[in-house]
Amino acid sequence: MSTTIPKQKIIIVGGGCFGLSSAYALSLKPEYEVWVYDRLPIPVPDAASTDVNKIVRADYGDDTLYMHLMFEAFPLWHQFNKEREALGQSPVFHQSGVLLLSSNGSYSPFEQASLKSIREAGHGYAIEEFLTPESIVSRFPQFKGAVDRGYDIGYLNKEGGWCNSREAVVHMYNKCISQGVRFVTGSGQGEFGSLFCPESSRIVRGIVTKDGQVHLADRVLLATGAWSAGVVDMKKLVTATGQAVVHFEPKGTMLNQFQSADCPVWCGDLSRTGFYGFPANAEGKMKVGIHNAGYLWPRESDQVSVPRTQVTHTDDTIPLNGLRQFRQFLGGFLPETSALDITYSRLCWYSDAIDGQFVIDYHPDYENLIVATGDSGHGMKFIPNIGMHIRDVIEGRATDYTRRWAWRQLETSETKLDGLRSGNEVKRGIIASEQEGMRLVELDELKASRPQL
Repeated sequence: MSTTIPKQKIIIVGGGCFGLSSAYALSLKPEYEVWVYDRLPIPVPDAASTDVNKIVRADYGDDTLYMHLMFEAFPLWHQFNKEREALGQSPVFHQSGVLLLSSNGSYSPFEQASLKSIREAGHGYAIEEFLTPESIVSRFPQFKGAVDRGYDIGYLNKEGGWCNSREAVVHMYNKCISQGVRFVTGSGQGEFGSLFCPESSRIVRGIVTKDGQVHLADRVLLATGAWSAGVVDMKKLVTATGQAVVHFEPKGTMLNQFQSADCPVWCGDLSRTGFYGFPANAEGKMKVGIHNAGYLWPRESDQVSVPRTQVTHTDDTIPLNGLRQFRQFLGGFLPETSALDITYSRLCWYSDAIDGQFVIDYHPDYENLIVATGDSGHGMKFIPNIGMHIRDVIEGRATDYTRRWAWRQLETSETKLDGLRSGNEVKRGIIASEQEGMRLVELDELKASRPQL
């Protein structure tokens, strides 16, 4: 007589990168029944993972753990493309290469370490160096203005590129559906209200959604991104920070150059300036971002920073000081943009960990509760494989990854920015406040006809 082993029910709160990847990984094993809850339909419009594009890079300085994680993900990105091709859909991963330009004839320490790590790991085939200004312009004429202004050395990591992150989320969502993962979305029924702890404050038996319904589970995984510190006490390990991004819509020669098949993702001396950008996508949108300490929006009740997004604040843009930084940098790096309107802007909200490392572990204050957060602005590239490692955490399997991402005791005074953030000092303004430069700009200030910032 056969016996049926009861399945373990796992509720995942959050249908972004970490949540969907975890749901898919768990669904591959027959012993799990997987449910995903989110306050909005997937792809959730204000999740960090829902965007026109994200960098897919393996350049991590001397932090080889994430480099290896990326080289594990590359073939899975190509598999995504094959799956979509079979369905008649466009690719989600574009292997354009990632061009890291540096200035004044020398690489930054971060770039030097990245080259060393990649080569020592046996991936030197992926590197193409450009050691003279002429070699850069010959291969990438769209960056002549940058080269003329001192960005005169660099290398291309040919394995990297960019992903259409919104479509990658949709693709992973559909993979989850095909595996039997169940989704509950929408205000009220899908929106997390609280943990369900009927026996004590410590033992988690499920969740309560905003409509008052109790949903039982053997374990709960919080994959709530930048909302994490506002959902459960994260002991200040992570902080929600808003990072400014803008879009341009170039025309003519500039559009042709930045929409060409050989246009790479670019980093403009990123570890020193914080600026990076993308080829123009099929719709002609060219995104530029800055990777720095970011901005805060503390809620009144406890001063925990929480995301303020265009879902609830539809007219939000970016702070004035951010706009000034974009125009100043791009005036010297891509001077053509000085004549272009910024056609769209927003704050992309990171779950910034104190040490830049993911936080994926059982929460020390509860039983049966796992947190998967601390993306720190570099999580999306791992959507094909991060769930496999989160599953290892859930199952108590020790690996180099689970040990690195384990819960740790750190003080806010120990906060440090990762190797690709501009500057070393952690200074974060409060958006929409009376602090200098923190007001959100008006739409007409995004126009090229308003240079007086």
